[in-house]
Parts: sequence; structure tokens; C-alpha cells
Amino acid sequence: MLSKILSNCKNQWKDAVEDKNHPFKYFVLSTVNHRNKINSRKVVLRKFNPEDLCFSIFTDFRSKKVNDLQSSKSVQLLFYNPEDAIQIIVNAILINKNTDIKIFNKLSEHSKKNYTTLYSPGTIIENPYNLEYGNKINFCELSFKAVSFETLSLKKELNIRTFFELKNSWKGIFLVP
Repeated sequence: MLSKILSNCKNQWKDAVEDKNHPFKYFVLSTVNHRNKINSRKVVLRKFNPEDLCFSIFTDFRSKKVNDLQSSKSVQLLFYNPEDAIQIIVNAILINKNTDIKIFNKLSEHSKKNYTTLYSPGTIIENPYNLEYGNKINFCELSFKAVSFETLSLKKELNIRTFFELKNSWKGIFLVP
């Protein structure tokens, strides 16, 4: 049963990369800043490698999340599927910060604009409809490698909680829900 749960998680993450309506496409990324303050935000799953459990997102390299990752490379990813009432919490570490322009060039024109604003994310502005863009590209791909993850499946008849860890070759265990 544990190997089936692990396989299902990997399949869900693979599906989320391709399907914009998949519940795991958008997930919560939590980082810790230099003051030990936790910052959480919704991000988009752009890539997933099932072999080494690596997750990638795109961001503006001037963002708070990139700044936070300079203090601590440890992150937490929270996935939730309301249809199946399944929650997965992934503990991961930043393994790559990639500013490859080839990835940026594959984005739609609309998406490219997100990474060319004159001011960095979080800057106070007068009017969101008058956002200014420039020629400087502030694109960054962040990749995180899972070190452990926990699943919680909520069912009327039986709640099931599991834990998987890289150092145990992803051999899972059951936990009390």
C-alpha cells in the first residue's frame, strides 16, 4: 500500500505540470527569512522530476522568496486536493537557481511581462493598471529537491497518514492521523 501511495503522489505531481486545472498545479511554498519569519505564498508547479523528486517554479529573482532562500535553503511545499481530501507536505531544499534565458524565451508574451517590471515585486505603486515594464529580464527558475514528505488522506471510513524520507530510500511508514 505504501509503494502505491508513493507512486500516486509522483503521478499527481507529473499530471499537475501538464494540466492547468490539476489541484497540485498551484501549491503553497513556505520559506524562512533572515529574521526567522515564515513567508508563505501560492506558486505554480512548472516542472517535476519523479526520479529525484525535484520541483521547479518560476519567479522574479528580485522577489522575497529568492531573498529568503539566501538565509535558508530549506522550504516546505504544501499541496492539497479538495476533491480527494489529500494533503501532502514536502520538506525540500533549494538545489538550483537558474536564470537561463532559453527558459524565459519559451514563455508566452503575457508571462514574460511578469519578469520585466521596472520595480521589484512588493514595491508600493499608485495604480496597478499603470505598471511599468522595461527591457531587463528578472526571470529565475528555482528547483527544490524533496528530503521528506508526509501525506494525509481524509476519508469518512479511515484517515490515512504516511511519511516518506530520502535517507530511507523513500520507504514509507504509516503514522497516526
